[in-house]
Amino acid sequence: MAEIPTAKAAELKISFSGDEARKAACALGLQSSAGRSRTIHFWDAPRKGSEGIVLPFLERGVILRLRLDDADHGAKRKGDMTVKLRPCPPLPSDWQEEIKNEDDDWEFTIEEDRAGPSFVPVPAASLQADRKFEAALLRSALASERGALDHLLTDPHHGLLEDAAGLKKGDLSDLRALGPVYSVKWKQEWDELAVAIEEWTVKDLRFLEISVRSSTAEAADTGRLLERALRGRGIEPPPSGETKTRMALTVLARDLVP
Repeated sequence: MAEIPTAKAAELKISFSGDEARKAACALGLQSSAGRSRTIHFWDAPRKGSEGIVLPFLERGVILRLRLDDADHGAKRKGDMTVKLRPCPPLPSDWQEEIKNEDDDWEFTIEEDRAGPSFVPVPAASLQADRKFEAALLRSALASERGALDHLLTDPHHGLLEDAAGLKKGDLSDLRALGPVYSVKWKQEWDELAVAIEEWTVKDLRFLEISVRSSTAEAADTGRLLERALRGRGIEPPPSGETKTRMALTVLARDLVP
């Protein structure tokens, strides 16, 4: 019987955009040279709707993401390919527990996503495969018309997409590559909090996400600690929240939708 898997861990996030992202980065003294730089691409089938850009895969909770390490520009480039389900739908028994396959370098994780300021828990599941991608394969997958996404996905990716969302290989053929997003990520220790800070630059826009991880049992207290830590650094958390993924994909999709 399919059920929504139970998460034991939570990721709590507070996101800033535009000028607020710039101010937060300045307050934290972030230097690009001290962080990890990566280039990120997504896939969806954007179209114009009555109320603006529609992203069908994102709307049904399916995120397809490629991250490439900017420090590696060899014939095969180091990176990872991820299928993320947010919110996570009911899954069959094979996907009810976390899996780590060290032989094939892939991992399936289950957690709660909690975006500030409300930190409402949203169940999420991710399958990330670490790989070396050939340059020719990347050029094909990132083509401006129809990216050959299928060659970037592993068999476990396809299995999860079919079991969770009923998506088979043929359903991915018309997806468009959305990118690039330029990312820099830092890790810092704020008293008792291990904090991850990630900046995304998309065209002329800037997003900054500050996140911490905790158990689900301690998530509410951790969210309050994170807000307090930000204020202690002269940063006021925004009054409303939206994931940086949705904001970035909407911006990137505008160039592809007539």
